[in-house]
Amino acid sequence: MCVTSPWLPVTVALRALAPRERIAAIADPGSVQPVDASFDAPRPSPHLARWGIAAQDDDGVVIARAAIGGAAVLVAAQDERFLRGSAGANHGDALRRLFVRGRAERPAAVIILAASAGVRLHEANPAELALARALTALLDLRAAGVPVLVLSVADTFGGASVLACAGERTALLPGVRLGLSGPAVIETTRGPGELDAGDADAVTALFGAEARAAAGHVELVAADAEAVRAWIARCVRESKPFATWVRTRQEELAARLALTQSPGVRAAGERAAVELATTPALPLPRKLASLYADAEPVDRVCWLWRMRDRRVWLSRPFGLGTFGPREAHGLDAALLVHLAGGAAADGRTVFLVGDSYGHEVSRNAEALCVSQYLAQHSAVVALLRAQGVRVCGLLTGVGHSGAFFANALQAREVYALADARVIAMEPAAIARVIRLPEREIAALIENDPLLGHPVRHFAGWGGIAEILPDADRDRLLALVERGVSPRPTSR
Repeated sequence: MCVTSPWLPVTVALRALAPRERIAAIADPGSVQPVDASFDAPRPSPHLARWGIAAQDDDGVVIARAAIGGAAVLVAAQDERFLRGSAGANHGDALRRLFVRGRAERPAAVIILAASAGVRLHEANPAELALARALTALLDLRAAGVPVLVLSVADTFGGASVLACAGERTALLPGVRLGLSGPAVIETTRGPGELDAGDADAVTALFGAEARAAAGHVELVAADAEAVRAWIARCVRESKPFATWVRTRQEELAARLALTQSPGVRAAGERAAVELATTPALPLPRKLASLYADAEPVDRVCWLWRMRDRRVWLSRPFGLGTFGPREAHGLDAALLVHLAGGAAADGRTVFLVGDSYGHEVSRNAEALCVSQYLAQHSAVVALLRAQGVRVCGLLTGVGHSGAFFANALQAREVYALADARVIAMEPAAIARVIRLPEREIAALIENDPLLGHPVRHFAGWGGIAEILPDADRDRLLALVERGVSPRPTSR
């Protein structure tokens, strides 16, 4: 229904409003309308009753069309009051459909009022898949020339922080926090010596809007409607072509990494500093030796390999390592040099090989704004897609958290070895969120379609195009020859 209430006073505090009120506050008076009946139809999660949680009809995200300064926009507003704004399967799919609609309608901008703790752990596998596909659709929308602007109106963490940083411009309201791994996760993983989650000052200094803005990670926008409207209008006027934005962001992130080096290293030049900051690749897993036997690295740190005499490239799995700012930036540098642009993108195929301990969980990673590095990696992948490169994912080991979400899962086709595992939800997180005995959790991890780690469960939701018996070079080349496989239909 049309929201016809008068435009709220410009001094209204957006954080105090409900999602629909936030949209009405920043929109031209009387301009808020449904996108269409499908977006207004109830989409309650079918998975929450199992955990004794009442579903919400909009699944925590409101979608609308509006005008801002006379310009047509599409808007999504997340609801942090419902399960901390976490993105369940239907929530993520609503965002994906909005971005697809944006490509068809080509509004002046698509606006996200972000307020989310990330992937909803109660729906681990389908929720991660849905939010990853929303991220893909967001970046495809940007590649098509439609600006996506993100304003975090409440705390934004996990996969939602990567989505937020994938916008052309990202801003936070004062007092809002943004990060990939929350304070409790860092403390649990690395100990209170790394970060004391109970130290409010330390947490604010790391994740807070004011600190993020001072470091140049995001913009800071006053929490009133007039300031937000002015910011949106300015962003639309200053919008850049997607390819230009990707390369400019790559340079900005390189400079940020260089600043983490000692003065002596920095004196050697930014490029050298970034190369030294990039963790050298670990030995290839033994089970993948035959896959890389007929390939050669094309960059100094061996992030990207090319099969001899073929237009097929393989990224290097991280294996025992994690996917953090240095790894993402190093791989992106290789992808941009060797695959982006050029006159003959047709026929190129790159496999993003997934196997790692997940994204980097550390104070240093958050100080660098690791969410931005993972978002940039997803943007580089989207740029390759837009330029005609066929991008495939190949899960050879563990697809863990943000490392899988922003890397292999950004491919339109994802293949997996039979013994691969997808960890959208760690056992400790299951215990914290679901509150079940250890014995039941162990059974869920192996056998539950919603929470289970064996790749067959993720495939059951449509996340895997095909499960392969082994990492055989000829089998992989046969997939290339076969052409693009349609995405499997999720249940």
